[in-house]
Amino acid sequence: MLRTLLAAAFLAAGGLTACTTPPASTLAGEAGRGAAPLPQARLLMREVDEQNLPASTRLTDAAGQPLSLQEPPFLVTADVRSVALDTDAYTGTPVLNVQLTEEAGARMLAATEARVGKRIAFTVGDRVLTVATIRGPFGKALQVNGLEDLEDAQQMYAEITGQHP
Repeated sequence: MLRTLLAAAFLAAGGLTACTTPPASTLAGEAGRGAAPLPQARLLMREVDEQNLPASTRLTDAAGQPLSLQEPPFLVTADVRSVALDTDAYTGTPVLNVQLTEEAGARMLAATEARVGKRIAFTVGDRVLTVATIRGPFGKALQVNGLEDLEDAQQMYAEITGQHP
């Protein structure tokens, strides 16, 4: 079931897409393989706290607007098997394709099923890469859109993996 996710089961403006085999052409590494993230990369996925509770982590989004994120995250760096720098086949914009471990894929499916209709944020360190609304559950793979340009995407890939495309 985890491998039969629909592409675009999870879409939002400037956000994320869930898929098993992203429709993209890999720019870094062998097609579809990518590289494992560095342990210190701090990849996190958290639900946006619409109530601004005191226990939330506060960051700013790409537009400089304050954003409160619930703790704990439901995705952490250790859950990520690989990250690949790609180009979205539909828009031509750079994206990061993220493959999760088997165990994390099952947890992601449960986490996204419980959060349909809610906003989530994908962050690297203290940088919010994208904020999206969950349109449907997904598990083992996702695509991060919303990167500024190819140079920004390459820099983010290098920060996450320690490799230069």
